[in-house]
Amino acid sequence: MKASSALSALPVRRLAATAALGLAASTLLGGCGFETRQQAAAVVNGHVIDEADVQATANQLKAAKFNTDQSIVVTGLIAAPLLDGALASTGGFQPDAAYASAIAAIPNPTDTTKQFVFAATVLQQQQMPPGVEAKYEKAVKSADVSVNPKFGTFTTTAGPVFFALSPASPSWIKPADAASPAATTPAAP
Repeated sequence: MKASSALSALPVRRLAATAALGLAASTLLGGCGFETRQQAAAVVNGHVIDEADVQATANQLKAAKFNTDQSIVVTGLIAAPLLDGALASTGGFQPDAAYASAIAAIPNPTDTTKQFVFAATVLQQQQMPPGVEAKYEKAVKSADVSVNPKFGTFTTTAGPVFFALSPASPSWIKPADAASPAATTPAAP
């Protein structure tokens, strides 16, 4: 009878060990996701826009004499996948002279830089094929977008971009005001 109870205890132990292993794995994987999101400039429909990619793109643009603020880069990188989806029904984006000229001015552009230039080119032309602008507007309004507070907050607006990154209000990093009542101490009697 002892052999029988030892056999029945073995599957229970295996189940417990498997559950513990699963819990440890999910904790480790969840930690990675949290760390990745902490380094994100924005997340668009689950796609992470890494802050390092934003900085690299801004640096490449600056080196090519396209002085573009990082918040503008984030705006373009949020718009890029939404524009790409809207243009899919027309066969996708067809690079034009404006895109080619901008890319040619940037030595060894990264994929992220190319995405930004794509979005900037399409949005600056303001000549989307019929129906594409409506699809893009719908994509913007239904997108799940979260933005790192240092780049502002995502707010839908009127076209052609249909959204803006407005400064966080109140500022998420604000120095203590030395003149505030809490910062002063009463004089000794």
